[in-house]
Amino acid sequence: MRSVHFFILLAILLSACRGGGNDQVISSNSVVEIDVQQLPKRTAINPRATELLKDWKEFQELETSFDALYRVANNEDLILVLEEIILKQNEMESSEYPEAFDTPQIKSRQKVFKTFLLKLKAAVEYREDVIPPAKEMLASYNAFREQFNVTVNNTLDLNEFLDEN
Repeated sequence: MRSVHFFILLAILLSACRGGGNDQVISSNSVVEIDVQQLPKRTAINPRATELLKDWKEFQELETSFDALYRVANNEDLILVLEEIILKQNEMESSEYPEAFDTPQIKSRQKVFKTFLLKLKAAVEYREDVIPPAKEMLASYNAFREQFNVTVNNTLDLNEFLDEN
């Protein structure tokens, strides 16, 4: 009698273990669709800042790579686009900044953008919901772009304040 109970219990355990494992494999291999319409648009850069940025090749390459973000359809596309953006961002970070934009304000916003970019990459790799980190990354990128506008619109000369002893 004990052996019958043992075999029944063993059969139940084996069937339960076999059924649960397949669901996990299917979900990890599934393709997740991404709705890029939920993502905010990029902040416009004013004409004065655009004029100063047009000769900064690394920034222009980042902008071109960034355009592809709004055309992704699934996680695999997003991974490829993020790898390209990270590469271009690293190139821009190590490049020579235009004189007007070689400021701590620009560089700090670029670091924040890089942080949220890597957070988005992690969310994609771990197959988490990518919309919240993508919105954070775009908000930090918009702040980075907005800082260009602030920099060229700033007419205060800090040297006047510092030299006034």
